[in-house]
Amino acid sequence: MVKTPVWIVAATAVLAMAGASAVSTPETSGADAAERTADPVGAEEWMYLQRANPDGSIPDAAVTQAIAQSEQLGVAAAGTDQVWKPLGPGNIGGRIRDIATDPTARGVVYIATGTGGLWRTDDGGATFDTAWDDRLPQSMGAVAVDSRGVVWAGTGEPDHGGGSAYYGKGVYKSTDGGATWTNVGLSSGDTVGQIVIDPRDDDRVFVAVMGALHDTEPTRGLFMTEDGGATWTRVIAPPSASTGVIDVTVNKTNPDIMLATTWDKVRDEKSRIYGKNSFLYRSTDGGRTWVNIHQAPLPQSVDVVGQPDSATYVGRMGVDFSDSDPNRAYLISSTAGGNFNGFFTSADAGATWTPVGATSGGTLQSISGGFAWWFGRVYVDPVDPLHVFVAGVSLAESLDGGLTWTTSRTPHADQHGLEWDPFTPGRVYLGNDGGFYWSTENGAARGLWAKTPYLPVTQFYAMDVSHQDGSRVNAGAQDNGSLKSWGSDNTVTGDWFGFVGGDGMMNRIDPTDDRKYYGCSQNGGCRGFVDGAGFSMTIPGARKNWVAPLEFSADPRILFGASEYVSRINTDAGQRTWQRISPDLTEGTEPRAPGFGTVTALGTTAADPNLVYAGTDSGLMWVSRNAMAADPAQVTWERLRSPVFPGRWVTRITVDPQNPRVAWASFSGWRSGDGYPHLVMTSDGGRTWADIAGKKIPQAPVNDVIRHPSKPRWLFIATDVGVYRTTNLGRTWTKVGTNLPLVPITDIDLPAGSDTLYAATYGRSIWTTSLAD
Repeated sequence: MVKTPVWIVAATAVLAMAGASAVSTPETSGADAAERTADPVGAEEWMYLQRANPDGSIPDAAVTQAIAQSEQLGVAAAGTDQVWKPLGPGNIGGRIRDIATDPTARGVVYIATGTGGLWRTDDGGATFDTAWDDRLPQSMGAVAVDSRGVVWAGTGEPDHGGGSAYYGKGVYKSTDGGATWTNVGLSSGDTVGQIVIDPRDDDRVFVAVMGALHDTEPTRGLFMTEDGGATWTRVIAPPSASTGVIDVTVNKTNPDIMLATTWDKVRDEKSRIYGKNSFLYRSTDGGRTWVNIHQAPLPQSVDVVGQPDSATYVGRMGVDFSDSDPNRAYLISSTAGGNFNGFFTSADAGATWTPVGATSGGTLQSISGGFAWWFGRVYVDPVDPLHVFVAGVSLAESLDGGLTWTTSRTPHADQHGLEWDPFTPGRVYLGNDGGFYWSTENGAARGLWAKTPYLPVTQFYAMDVSHQDGSRVNAGAQDNGSLKSWGSDNTVTGDWFGFVGGDGMMNRIDPTDDRKYYGCSQNGGCRGFVDGAGFSMTIPGARKNWVAPLEFSADPRILFGASEYVSRINTDAGQRTWQRISPDLTEGTEPRAPGFGTVTALGTTAADPNLVYAGTDSGLMWVSRNAMAADPAQVTWERLRSPVFPGRWVTRITVDPQNPRVAWASFSGWRSGDGYPHLVMTSDGGRTWADIAGKKIPQAPVNDVIRHPSKPRWLFIATDVGVYRTTNLGRTWTKVGTNLPLVPITDIDLPAGSDTLYAATYGRSIWTTSLAD
């Protein structure tokens, strides 16, 4: 396969009462709260499938070229006055992948976020500032700080869920507290699972490299440097190209003893593939040589007739030593498919292992969520060898070495990082999909946890902006539901509030009345609201995209939604029933993969209530010219064909608001040397189409296209590498501003009558820039 690179306010702390599901308010109480849980599998599928080539690859050269082209266009745009400013939200937070404290400075903590870069606090979490260059890869895997305060950061989130396992570029090092960074190698490793530093020698550093989601080149393994990153040696070379190293730990009392775990999995265009090489390794010479010690009673990968590999193969494992008892270590194991299959302890520094409790079921299965590979971490109290934590949907705490467990209730769901403060006994830091928390009760699972009040690293899929008040924005967020910028009293204070649970997807605000708005969870779980009073309007169908499209008709009381077919609904009280108005418009789950077979984009216009375009995940384009026929069965659809259609995932269809004969369609994917367009235009109602982008824009996925409300020849597009503008329908393009972080821009909006352009990002919240000049 082709190799993938991975690049992809002071305030007072408040007690966090977010609960184990996504952020909620009284507007999402009871059954209406959508007891849908966040799902990292769907997010990974959505992000990966639309960007990968039909063979499952994401070409290295195409990504590198797109980033370089974006930088060149940024140089050209440097003379403009376009400056992006963060809008928020800051109070919601987002996924924290790893945490490291600075042993040289009280209150200094670094956090590695899923796709929001690296952040630093100097006051123990009350406030954070970015400690990362916005032009560096924003997807992070690990962070560590040595005894001198030197910071090591590994790019590329390794968990391969949540949609961010793409863009990393190796290991970086900072000697000035995160102000500046130097790449010190392993740039082809793609994702980093863990970084540990030899407590005797700060120049001896170990990096667990997992590789890309679909990487089969020999860049995975455990790497060691003994000269501060100048050179690297692969000290664990896994037995298969699909196996990487996910965790590594050092015995601080006797640093010659180390433990590491491998994880054997890869994916192609059709499915995830698991192997038998998930093992535990041990070193007794300071990490220079390693021995596979994965013996029973640790779970073994076996073939069982009638059982899938996902159930019988070992998957991700996490390990940790006790600092206060050099002979004590712990390991948690999961099946390849994501179920808990054992918690183990060692009384001889990892040489032999004993199961603690049942090896299936129970509390640790419950907190796995069925996707234990999303967690796979164990943490031991530095002063109490029997005080242990395990990461899961909830945080599990044991005071007796794993015999019994208590689970957390107040922190947000999905735990990924935990660290003890080296200066303040009993102070524990926690990172999860909702942000950064701390405890002053030694991490007591049922104790009080405080949450940092401002951390703008939310991952957004879609947003909408009020036409009456530009401060009223709603948007759908991974792990954090559908959010809105106004409270139940309709005031805008800067804080955002959840109003639909699960993972947040399409959000819409009635363009004629912003007291009517809509939010969806994954796979079309949509709800409508009128002044806060909600009603269900789940999009019907057998196959619905992770981010199922939802668009207004010319009459905003009517909305169109899509699964494998298109439906319409009248949202007036008493008429809220979906009507199917199309046949299956897709090619089914083939020829690409089981994740396909959905409509991904709808295009409508106020200029023609009967006109609706539809695009699918395999690149089909359709149009209906009588979509509002009184009899839904009489609605007809025409398949559109053009040599410029690339046969790739249709990300957005925008119809001119004044001229229904004009429309644009954008597509995902990387060019990889092929001449397919990412943006096409019709001027004759869809009968013919022309490529209006060519190679004048970066050859990256285009995620959105909009027309300026009052300038018919002005277009804006959102891509994985920035926002771009044309003032002449595509003859020339300019980058809009130069200071947006290198993170996918998933949605843009420019409300009629406004000079403010909004950009929703997948990892750095929402930004705005003024077009007034």
